[in-house]
Parts: sequence; C-alpha cells; structure tokens
Amino acid sequence: MNTIILALVLFLYLVHYIIIIDVILSWLSLFWLRFRPRFIAQFIDPIYTIIRKYIPTTIWMFDLTPIIALLVTLVFHSLLLSIFPEVSDIISSIASR
Repeated sequence: MNTIILALVLFLYLVHYIIIIDVILSWLSLFWLRFRPRFIAQFIDPIYTIIRKYIPTTIWMFDLTPIIALLVTLVFHSLLLSIFPEVSDIISSIASR
C-alpha cells in the first residue's frame, strides 16, 4: 500500500513541476517565442480541460487554470502525506541520500 501511495505522491510532484514549466513556457509568448513541447501539452491539457469544464477560469485575459491545477495537486499531496505519514518519512529518507 505504501508503494502505491508513494508512487501517487511522486506523480503529484511530477504534475506540479510540469505545470510550472508549462506556465514559464507560456510566458515566452510575450517575447513572440512559441515553444510548448508536445508531451507537456498532451500531459497537461486533459487536466486543464477538466478544470475548465467545471470552473470558469478566465478573468479578462488571464487564465487561472494552472493556478487551480497547482492548488488541487497541492491539496491532494498534503492530504496523502497527512493520511499516510510513513510515506513522508520514506520521501525524506530518499531526499537525504
């Protein structure tokens, strides 16, 4: 059971960082550079479409979908670590190596 929870926590870490990378790459469009790798788009767009389906996420020209996605991943991550504290110990032992 700990292995599944550990894999889920690490997956949420991965999603968190991919969302941050996607946001930073979207800022490059301000400098007329359009660069968004296909694997990031294929990974993140289904998450964004689910959020956009239930919550209106645009305020003027700002898209709040990445912020909501980050908050959801952080909430799930925190819930998993609070319910299973032994997974937190495993992650801290891995990080200390």
